[in-house]
Amino acid sequence: MVIHEFVKSLVAHKMGDTGIAAQGRLTLNPLKHMDALGSIFMAIWGFGWANPVKLAPGTYKERKKAMLLIFALPFIASIVVGGIFAVLAGIWWFHAVFINPYSTAFHNSVNWALILASQLNIGFAILNLIPIYPLDGTIFLSGVSPTAGAKVAQSERILQVILALGIIFGIVHFLLGPLVSQIFRLFFQLAFI
Repeated sequence: MVIHEFVKSLVAHKMGDTGIAAQGRLTLNPLKHMDALGSIFMAIWGFGWANPVKLAPGTYKERKKAMLLIFALPFIASIVVGGIFAVLAGIWWFHAVFINPYSTAFHNSVNWALILASQLNIGFAILNLIPIYPLDGTIFLSGVSPTAGAKVAQSERILQVILALGIIFGIVHFLLGPLVSQIFRLFFQLAFI
């Protein structure tokens, strides 16, 4: 989440949003980006969120372009980070299975941690496609169609409750899990090419 939010903050800042620096979000310090409830959800249910970056779209030189970049580049960053962890998991797994077949609990723990880090980054990227605030899908929707973004914003609270219930009861994981697993597998297999 830290890299995702840092990239979003950096892109917004570069596009002319002067308030980003004042928020202290141009840093890789996790404490500046964490949201307590989002972190709890991530720890318990595997899906969560960071402290949303407060954007000021009126300050962007090219609003539509800025909104699309602020949406796309953090998504790409999360997928890349997830991909790096997946490749590392593949390399580690190959080492544990073929080079050291008597793998220890340590090897298994490291492999599990790399897989989890990969899937959490990929899952965070995919989850952020949903156009419900505070997720980044709202940035995309507002950038492409401010009218549609405003309509979704009117139902924001109800949509947030539905999303939270979907996370708690596993519906979001059921719907997004296969996509996250498929993307993970694609990157994991890169370790064997």
